[in-house]
Amino acid sequence: MGIKKNLAGSPLVRRLLTVAFVGAVGFGCQAEPTPSDEPLDAPGNPIEGVWGFVSETNTETGELVRDDSTWSGIWVFTKGYHCLARMDARRKGLSPSELEALPAEEKVAYYEQLLGYNGTAGTYTVEGDTLRRQWQIALGPHIVGLESVTKFSVAGDRLTVDLARRSPDSGPAARVEYRRLE
Repeated sequence: MGIKKNLAGSPLVRRLLTVAFVGAVGFGCQAEPTPSDEPLDAPGNPIEGVWGFVSETNTETGELVRDDSTWSGIWVFTKGYHCLARMDARRKGLSPSELEALPAEEKVAYYEQLLGYNGTAGTYTVEGDTLRRQWQIALGPHIVGLESVTKFSVAGDRLTVDLARRSPDSGPAARVEYRRLE
C-alpha cells in the first residue's frame, strides 16, 4: 500500500508492522476471564484502582531509567484483572501521506521509534506485600503464560513495585513508581 515492494518484504518492517498492530489492537485488554478466588475489589486490596506512571529506577545501579517527563503509562487493577500500558511520550505520529513521502530508510526509523511502547494484561492476586500477575496478553510473546511475583508497597497516593531480574538475559531489577489516579 505505498511501501515499496523491497521494503514491504523486509523482515524488520514486517516485524514493526506486527508490533504496531498488536499494540493498537491487543490493548483492548480483553483477556479470557478467569474467576478470582479472592475479593480483590474489597477495601483491603490496596492496589485496586487506576495508577499513572511516575518513574522507573534500575535498582542494581541506582540510575533513573525513565520518568513521567518522557514516558506515560496507566496501570489498572480491578476485580482480579490488571492491564498495563506504557509508552515513550516523545513518539511522533505521521499521516499516511507524510509517511508515504518518506524515503525507505526514514520509514524504517519511523517504525522503529514506535517500539517505545510496552504493555501486559491478565489476572492478579495480592498476598500481603506480594503481587502475583499471570500474563495473558503481552507485547513480548515470550512472557505470555508466565507469572510475575513482585513485592509492592502503597504509601499515600504512591504505588511502588520492585521488579526482580527474571533471568540473566532479562533487563536489570527495577523499582517502578506510580501515582493513584482513581
